[in-house]
Amino acid sequence: MKTTKRHLALWGIVLMGLVGACTSPEGPKRFTLLTAEETGVTFSNKLEESLSFNIFNYLYFYNGGGVSAGDVNGDGLVDLYFTANQHHNALYLNQGDFKFKEVTETAGVAGMGGWTTGVTMADVNADGKLDIYVSQLGDYQHISGRNQLYINQGNNAEGVPTFKNEARAFGLELRGFSTQAAFFDYDRDGDLDLYQLMHSVHSNGTFGSSDMRYEKHNLAGDRLLRNDDGVFTDVTDSSGIYSSALGYGLGIAIGDVNRDGWPDIYIGNDFHEDDYLYINNGDGTFTDQLQEQLRHTSRFSMGNDLADFNNDGWLDILSLDMLPNDYEKLKASTAEDPYNVYHQKLRQGYFYQYARNTLQLNQGNGHFSDIGLMTETFATDWSWSGLMTDLDLDGRKDIYIANGIKRRTTDQDYISYVSSEAVKNRLKGDLTEKELELIGLMPEVKIPNAVYQNEGSLSFKDVSEAWGLNQESYSNGAAYADLDNDGDLDLVVNNLSDSAFIFRNETISPSQETTPNYLKIAFEGPDNNPLGIGAEVRVETATGTQLYTHYLTRGFLSSVAPGLLFGLGEEQSIEQLTVTWPTGEQQILKDPGVNGTLTLSFEQANGPEFVPALATQTLFQNVPDALGVNYTHQENYLVEFNREFLMPHMVSTEGPAVTVGDVDGDGDEDFVVGGGKWQAARLYLQTENGFVESDQADLIADSISENVALELADVDGDGDLDLISLPGGNEWNTGHPNTRPRLYRNDGAGSFSLDATAFPESVALQGGALAIADYDGDGHLDVFLGARSLPYHYGAVPSSFLLKNNGTGQFEDVTQELLPGSGQVGMVCDAHWADMNSDGRQDLVLAAEWEWPVILLQNEQGVFGEVHARTYGFDQEGLWNTLVPYDIDNDGDLDLLGGNLGLNSKLKASAEEPIRLYAEDLDNNGSVDHLLTYYEEGEESLFATKMEITQQLLAVQKRFPQYTEYAKASFEDIIPANDLRGVFTRRVNELRSGAFINKGEGRFTFEPFERAAQVAPIGVFLPLEIENERYVLAGGNFHATNIQFGRYDASYGVALEVHQDGSLQAVASREAGLEWVGEVRDLAAIQVGTRTIILVVRNNDTLLMVEPTPKVEMDFPIANQE
Repeated sequence: MKTTKRHLALWGIVLMGLVGACTSPEGPKRFTLLTAEETGVTFSNKLEESLSFNIFNYLYFYNGGGVSAGDVNGDGLVDLYFTANQHHNALYLNQGDFKFKEVTETAGVAGMGGWTTGVTMADVNADGKLDIYVSQLGDYQHISGRNQLYINQGNNAEGVPTFKNEARAFGLELRGFSTQAAFFDYDRDGDLDLYQLMHSVHSNGTFGSSDMRYEKHNLAGDRLLRNDDGVFTDVTDSSGIYSSALGYGLGIAIGDVNRDGWPDIYIGNDFHEDDYLYINNGDGTFTDQLQEQLRHTSRFSMGNDLADFNNDGWLDILSLDMLPNDYEKLKASTAEDPYNVYHQKLRQGYFYQYARNTLQLNQGNGHFSDIGLMTETFATDWSWSGLMTDLDLDGRKDIYIANGIKRRTTDQDYISYVSSEAVKNRLKGDLTEKELELIGLMPEVKIPNAVYQNEGSLSFKDVSEAWGLNQESYSNGAAYADLDNDGDLDLVVNNLSDSAFIFRNETISPSQETTPNYLKIAFEGPDNNPLGIGAEVRVETATGTQLYTHYLTRGFLSSVAPGLLFGLGEEQSIEQLTVTWPTGEQQILKDPGVNGTLTLSFEQANGPEFVPALATQTLFQNVPDALGVNYTHQENYLVEFNREFLMPHMVSTEGPAVTVGDVDGDGDEDFVVGGGKWQAARLYLQTENGFVESDQADLIADSISENVALELADVDGDGDLDLISLPGGNEWNTGHPNTRPRLYRNDGAGSFSLDATAFPESVALQGGALAIADYDGDGHLDVFLGARSLPYHYGAVPSSFLLKNNGTGQFEDVTQELLPGSGQVGMVCDAHWADMNSDGRQDLVLAAEWEWPVILLQNEQGVFGEVHARTYGFDQEGLWNTLVPYDIDNDGDLDLLGGNLGLNSKLKASAEEPIRLYAEDLDNNGSVDHLLTYYEEGEESLFATKMEITQQLLAVQKRFPQYTEYAKASFEDIIPANDLRGVFTRRVNELRSGAFINKGEGRFTFEPFERAAQVAPIGVFLPLEIENERYVLAGGNFHATNIQFGRYDASYGVALEVHQDGSLQAVASREAGLEWVGEVRDLAAIQVGTRTIILVVRNNDTLLMVEPTPKVEMDFPIANQE
């Protein structure tokens, strides 16, 4: 097998490790891993597989244990409690200077044997001392555990705290598949209530409809318990909390995500069940709003956290999964579900899920956007604990992830082996030592934990190695705490089969010449919540505002130390600090000081009562009644992947379009909106009261054709607006009658009639774009028809058409004479006529996939020539969805607004490492094979999984029967270079959307939009002027992708403010007022009386209407910036 750069890099790591064992690392690390000998923490979570208990009969056998941090003996130092799955738990008292002493036996907190999972600390009985609550597996197989509540009895004569298990007395001796507990005051009555997260196993009968989540399961169902005068009452049944066997609960996080003052709950569920986002209704009940507020989630959700990582005042969600970031592990592991299985789960009521980490950005308006792909935090392998906190004290929350699995149960070669009938029969019933040996066949690979430094502007950087946190391990629970009280956060990690990690943070240490500023917060809460759990603190400085919430259960199976720590970077003062207590009381402090500990007391909360975040003045507002328009686009079900297995996305869902004009000649603007297959385009005529639908027989008769582009124009010169419709859908072979454009002539009163002879019969295409202009100056409107694709041949360049109008609306095909390449100008997605070189002639601007921006300049003879892209500064080969001519910088010439794929994708591209698409029938079976490649560690690599590529190329299966072999193979190993000789190849080196600024003399410079506008594909722009201020609206998203990519769904519409200097800035989503859920395909402005209404047309969804909000003097915040 060929040795690749990837393999050389791996050898380099090995050699570096050998050298590093004998020499000091170059430069100091931010964290230092202390040894067990240095700290005295010798705890290790060791497992013993047995016939009675193992991965075959308990699927969470390798999930590991947790860690809880807190000062249990009141000496001002944070102590540590570790859970062990099969052995006794351990309590270590902090002696100072990172020295710990185990006191488990004396303290009486070893646990009860069986199988222990999570742990959290809280002052449950409100006596001022930290108690310990331990979750336990119960009544499964031979294990009959119960949760334990260790109430702190105070210190003995030696200063060691002693504990007593009083779970039964408090009503907390819970029995079942306990994972982890979280204490919080959900009813805001001043005391701590409890949410008990449970998990499940497949033998509980969990495969079926999502309706099973409404069926109560006494052992696997989650539980909500209300604190009633110190005794906990199970109120699950009346609370709106699901308590079924479907809940494979692994992660729980608490926080007020909608800023109404009531704590909400995020639950991460493994396998096929949805995660839950429980919004607190404020009346003792919760409503799961996950499907309303999120667009998709992680699939195998594990640990999670809630924190405001971008400092906009709204809590975001981190949820972890198990997508490998190493290429070989990725290709050897289980991938996403096949397309048919994925959609079968949707039909059963489950939500959109992808096997990767998600970082859900809270837009502040009841919607979240997953930007994990853009931040490149989406793949950290088998990840358990995710913590968002400021590790370098620069004022921005970083992300720490503890990961690793003792045995890789997702290894495809192993799955293939145990899936054989012979092996499956052996695993039925009682196991013997021989069957137990099968466990040893699972790969054992330690992997490094990960940390991402928050660089601001929705950007993170992997600094795992630079910060000294990349030790290979099987890590599970993790917690942060300032163990040495120096003002920075140290890390503690519970490992399987290895000693626990204790990392000392060196951000503040004598070795540092300069150190950042900080402020620690301690709490003196109300009588029944002395620690102030649930308090929220906002710190305002000259550079922005930070928000922290005081909830202890975080990550996975673990809890962090009480108190908060704000990193301030170079800020030497705090302008204002606001604490909001769980019951709503507030206190505001001016200039509280820095570089120390500030104790906030509930008794001093004399500020104004907390006010929920109310709806703010927005740039746009919804038109509530839609002015009488009742329209929903209906996309027909066509799976192009069944005929072109490896195409990256479908092209059959790119409608509908909308066009505006005065159709009936009454002086008011009307509009036509397109339909899907078997759905007619509709004409809406404006009346005094809004709009009424006009029956159009010929449009109904042509309902079999999809309308991907529509234009109203007077093509026959009779003074009224006719309608041209361009079909798409990629369903019919080119040349079929359903691929022909249509002209509907207007009778002057708003009635359309099809003219089947207007276009030559030879003009047929899968439409992508339609542009109308009098290009030759003869007074007649001519037509450009942009071809999008060739069915069954994605990637091939189809033929577009230029049609000359003879003045009566009869068109002549002049493509061969006037267009370059006989009309093969790209896979056209958008087209506009514009004078791009200020010579008085109309030129063609085309957006196309796998191309740089295409400008066809018209010469004096009316012939169009394609400009040389690099001569004009168009080096950006992209997946361009739209290019709109617009004078952005107001200098009198036309610039371009460019909508591309964006950065929130698994694909990354640059000039040095482009994305490539090889499209050819490589095996001569009559179908096109699509090989999509990208660069991984400097090596061109196939994107397709082995399962996907062997469906199309059987020879690959013969050469690489094992997944491991396929994973290790280079691209050239899998597809020999000789096979690619002469193969049609496309490439992309730019994925960002942005502006092409016309510098004059035929030169353009590309200025990408800020990252807030890169979260999804942009498919349409609409420039607007509102009260003498300029804005550009952008719509996008795209769902019909290969499942390995996942849906592009993070955008809710973008409002770009156009400044006088030509710069564009995104208005924050909450302030913009845009909530365009789904795939926006077209935008149009229509005048309704004195109102300017924006029509927002979405694929397979309703038509939306928005309008500018009446102006109130205000500055709109820039989107998602600190």
